[in-house]
Amino acid sequence: MNTLIKPKKLNPGDTMGICAPSSPHRSRQNYYRAAAALVNLGIKAVPAPNLWKKNGYLAGSDRDRAEDLNEFFSRGNINGIMAIKGGYGSARILEFLDWDIIRKNPKVFIGFSDITALHLAIQKEVGLVTFHGPVFSQMAPERQNPYIIEGLRKAVMNSKPIGTIPPAPEEEPFTYTINPGHAEGPLVGGCLALIAQGLGTPHEIDTRGKILFFEEVGEEPYKIDGMLHQLYRAGKLEEAAGIVVGECSKCKPREHSPSFNTGSFILEEVLADIIGSLDIPAFYGLPLGHGRNIATLPLGVKARMDAYNCELTILEKATQD
Repeated sequence: MNTLIKPKKLNPGDTMGICAPSSPHRSRQNYYRAAAALVNLGIKAVPAPNLWKKNGYLAGSDRDRAEDLNEFFSRGNINGIMAIKGGYGSARILEFLDWDIIRKNPKVFIGFSDITALHLAIQKEVGLVTFHGPVFSQMAPERQNPYIIEGLRKAVMNSKPIGTIPPAPEEEPFTYTINPGHAEGPLVGGCLALIAQGLGTPHEIDTRGKILFFEEVGEEPYKIDGMLHQLYRAGKLEEAAGIVVGECSKCKPREHSPSFNTGSFILEEVLADIIGSLDIPAFYGLPLGHGRNIATLPLGVKARMDAYNCELTILEKATQD
């Protein structure tokens, strides 16, 4: 197991490299609006050389996308790296990443959704603390909000433990206990589909004694059921110290073209059936995914969960001065 490596915190005046490890981002106007918003944190955005390339549903070739990450980790004038969006394709570039460069040049790296594949691989290969948090396109004024901005600032521009992750504003989905209890351990997780896809690969998730969190978007309950059973049969659920289910956005049966016209379970029933059968604490509903709000979580550091009160607290600092 790699020794945990913590990146330097970001400071006003620093530079954030913006890359596209997965799908292409088509709006340059959105890019410039997001860059202007990042200035409010004192951070300058710099686009990757291949940022605007397009190859079907990918942002350029696999080598193009990997080269951007390798270059940003190696450049001394880039202090942090942020994915412009998720989509699909980050797992395809893993074989082209230079792990020695990343290990020797630890930096803040931020993203979520498809970027989960990169978080898992960097943890396994390097042991670098990375951040499951907003993508750059969410910095544009029409998408960002105080919850996103304050969570990001507190996570990557501060060398103290983040503390308790605040719940979403009242209009967002509620939290509830699946299994009561408390747990402590390193925090791991990300998008459920990417976690499941990583099983059987060199970068599959290690949940032993850890707090596992996951989130998902746009998947019908039977798909969630299948992915959770895959993790269960691989031993990944019962090995965890506890489970935090982030907001699962739009994970309902299709109304006009359901996969099963005989009826369906709802998401809460799936969670109760699979996670509720485990003898470990678990709760649902923190804003950790594809909803209007998204918290920024440092991966790999020690955390504590209280499933009675639906709280997740980061106990260990994620960055260094």
